[in-house]
Amino acid sequence: MTDRACPTRGSGALHWQWVGLLLILSALLAACADSEAGLTSAEVEEMVAAQTADALTEADVEDVVRRALAEMAQPAPGLTRSEVEEIVEAAVAGVPSESAPAEYTQHLVAEAISRYEAEGLDATLAHYNRAESVDGQWYVFIIDEDDMVIGHPDPERRGLDLKGWVGTDVNGYVFGSEMLAADEEGRWVPYVYLNPASGSLGDRDALELKNAWVIRHDGLLFGSGWYVNSEELLPELMLEAAGHFREGGLEAILEFYTDPQGLSAGLIPTVEYYNSTDTLKGYFSGFIVSGDGKILAHFDPALIGSDIEDLLGPAVWAATAEGAWITAADSPDGQGPETMRVFVINADGTLIGGGWYRN
Repeated sequence: MTDRACPTRGSGALHWQWVGLLLILSALLAACADSEAGLTSAEVEEMVAAQTADALTEADVEDVVRRALAEMAQPAPGLTRSEVEEIVEAAVAGVPSESAPAEYTQHLVAEAISRYEAEGLDATLAHYNRAESVDGQWYVFIIDEDDMVIGHPDPERRGLDLKGWVGTDVNGYVFGSEMLAADEEGRWVPYVYLNPASGSLGDRDALELKNAWVIRHDGLLFGSGWYVNSEELLPELMLEAAGHFREGGLEAILEFYTDPQGLSAGLIPTVEYYNSTDTLKGYFSGFIVSGDGKILAHFDPALIGSDIEDLLGPAVWAATAEGAWITAADSPDGQGPETMRVFVINADGTLIGGGWYRN
C-alpha cells in the first residue's frame, strides 16, 4: 500500500470540516492488501470531492460518506478505485439538489429514518438536536409516540406537545393534528404565514408557506420542511396539474389534487382554515374551468357550475399554455374582484389556475 498521509486542513476541493468524514472512509480502505489496487486517503478524498464539491452541502457529504461506510462495513482486501467510485456515485445519485426543495426535503427525512435504523434513537436525537444539524432553511424534527417533540435543533421546542401551541401557526391554524395523522406513506402539511413587512393581500411576497413532509416510522414522526413563496409554488403546482390534465383529462387532474402525498392535497385543510376565518381578508382558491367558462372544480363547491367571468372577470382568458399571472388590473373596471392575483394556464381551452382574490 502506498503512503497514507492524512489530508490536511484545506486540502482537496472540499471544506476542511469534511476531511474527518473522508478519513473514516479511507481508513476502511486500509484493509486493502493489493498495493496496486489500494487507494491512499488523499486519493479517496479527491474522488469524493470530484463527485460532490459543486453540488452538495456539508450535510449531504456526511450522508454520502455514511452510506458509503454502510456499503463497506466489511471491506474486502484489494478494493479497487472503480469499486469505490461506484459506491460514491451511487450515494451521490441519491441526493437531490436544493433547487428541487420538495425532493430535497423528502431526502432529508428519509436520511433521518436511515440514521435511526442504523444508529438508534439516542444517536439520532444527539445529531438532530444540535444547532449544527441545521442546513440553511432545513432541519429535521422528531415527535415521539406521546406526540411530544423530542428532536429539534431549538431546545425551547423540545418537550412540547405537538397538540399544543407548538403545533399551531401564528394565525391560529392547527397544523399539529394534520402532522399526527401522517402514516408510513408520508404526507405534506403546509402552514401559511403572512409577512407584515411584505404588504397586504395580493402584493408580491405577502403570502409565505412552509411545506413540511412528515412520515410515521416505528411510532415516531420524522419531518422536515422548507419555506416557499406562493409566487414560486403556485406556478409549479398549476403546471404540474396541467400536465396531468393533458395526459389523462379531468379525472387525472382531480386525482392529482386529492393525492394524500401531493402538495396540493396538503394545501386544502390550510386553505379551508384561512378562508373560513377571513385571516387573508380574501379567498385563496384553486379552480378548473371548461371552455365555455363554467367552473368544473373549485375549493368552494358552491361555485361549481357558475361562470368564471362572474367570479374573476374576463381577464382570465388571457392565460396562455405556459401560464400567466392575472391581476384585477387586467379586467375592466367593475368586471372582476377589487384585488386579485391568480396564476392561470390555458390547457387546450380548459383553464387551470389558483391564487387569491377579494371582492
